[in-house]
Amino acid sequence: MTTNKEIARLLKETAALIELTGGNPFRARAFASASRAIGRLEQQVATLAANGSLEELPGIGSGLAAQIGEILESGTFELYEELLGNIPPGLPGILRIKGLGAKKVRRLWQELGITSVEELEQVAASGRLADLSGFGPKMQEAILENIRLLRQYEGRRRYDEALAEAMYCLEAIQGIDEVLEAHLAGELRRSLDTVESIVIVAVAAVPEEACRALAGWWTTSEEGVGKGRILLAALPDGFPLHIHVTAPEQYGATLWKATGSPAHVAAVQARSDLPGEASSEHALFEAAGIPFIAPAIRENTGEIEAAARNGLPDLIEYEDIRGTLHNHSTWSDGMHTLQQMTDAAHARGYSYYGVCDHSRSLVIANGLSIEQVYEQQQEIRELNKAYGNDFRVFSGTECDILADGSLDYPDDVLATFDLVVAAIHTRFEMSEKEATERLIRAIENPYTMILAHPTGRLLLRRKGYPIDHEKVIDACAANGVALELNANPFRLDLDWRWVRYATDRGISISINPDAHAIDQLDYMKLGVLIARKGWLTSEQCLNAKSLEEFLSWLDRKRSRRSYETTM
Repeated sequence: MTTNKEIARLLKETAALIELTGGNPFRARAFASASRAIGRLEQQVATLAANGSLEELPGIGSGLAAQIGEILESGTFELYEELLGNIPPGLPGILRIKGLGAKKVRRLWQELGITSVEELEQVAASGRLADLSGFGPKMQEAILENIRLLRQYEGRRRYDEALAEAMYCLEAIQGIDEVLEAHLAGELRRSLDTVESIVIVAVAAVPEEACRALAGWWTTSEEGVGKGRILLAALPDGFPLHIHVTAPEQYGATLWKATGSPAHVAAVQARSDLPGEASSEHALFEAAGIPFIAPAIRENTGEIEAAARNGLPDLIEYEDIRGTLHNHSTWSDGMHTLQQMTDAAHARGYSYYGVCDHSRSLVIANGLSIEQVYEQQQEIRELNKAYGNDFRVFSGTECDILADGSLDYPDDVLATFDLVVAAIHTRFEMSEKEATERLIRAIENPYTMILAHPTGRLLLRRKGYPIDHEKVIDACAANGVALELNANPFRLDLDWRWVRYATDRGISISINPDAHAIDQLDYMKLGVLIARKGWLTSEQCLNAKSLEEFLSWLDRKRSRRSYETTM
């Protein structure tokens, strides 16, 4: 079965190919719009097609519905293949380079005869690309850097993308008669923000028979591992899939070894001779003489020593979350109204909700003017009257940190917000010293309450600006500022590797979806998984506080601000 993600990808690529070949721009936009619609669907496209309801989706008429039917039947469609056949085979690779849309790639092809990433790199390295109108030296250097990053990122997937593909594979494996049960392992089970493969452990009474059945689904090779097997396969786009097939009595040992980092596995093995046949992970850890260690923290970063002294943390759970503090609405660049967003948060069982639309200088995201701030605050007062005592909407701002480290609104406006979340969105070209000083000045502003996505990274797309994490985190500790772990799957910033450094200094971590649409509120679940990887407990999480506890936290922040501003 072709997944929604694969269909959306083909439609998006088709839109780019139409532009690349000089086709009708309105047709290109139609394919791009359809791609976005399908990418956001919760239902499977195959189900809608079977029900004859594809054309009920916005922007999908009979023609597009027929082409989607082709994709479902054969994995591709005639127009896409025709467009691919009309261009040099290396051009789609150039489209993957950040900053190069179809129009720019068409110019590179038509004006400079560039038809592959390798040719583009050669032209840029020679300095000739800067001479092309509309490019220039800065873009030339950016293209070279983005080619380097593309190669560095090649072979890895964001957690959310890999998980969607893994669940499809897992469902297929669980449906095979010879397989008793199957579970995720590897980097996905450890909740790494990006992964290099999908790893699944399948249990079978007769592993050899299960291997033969599985080989009918994917092109595989077999490697003997004890009495079990590892099937090395790949998804249609080449992303690796490793299936460990094991007997029930070896399941625990196989799952543990296929889950932990190599360093974790080696460190546990060094403690004792582990049994080759452990039917559960709990039995294996018991044999090692230590308590069960949660999969997320099996990285050999102190978890084994903590387990040995019964000092493992009680990691946060999604059910511990009481509110969400950094979200957007149609007041700035969100897709849903404030009431639609707050109703959705209330329906999810949250006790409080922070709306933090963008501030005035971020024009590209429809940042709020001072007049709009006051208008939105009036709507918030009306919403709070309607909700009563069981749910609270907080007036907040995702306030831009300007180039000199000051905040985007004057103090008298900042004082009207319940919540000020500070973030950088512009002027990313900074040295580590410049970026660190810019952040610290914002942190020292008495109105700043939470520092959002501190490096501005976009996973596998943008490294983010360099910062001295220790200095930034120490500044947050000194000023009572919470740090955000932004749960958007492109960000997951603060990086989990710095969560323990922050919590050791008494800093609260706020897990926020940065939701721009209702469905993005559910990014919170991914944020919690990543927070667990950083050893976060519910006591250390700002939005795991009850409404009353959070109100007390806000009061303490205001009291501190009043003291600092009168000094």
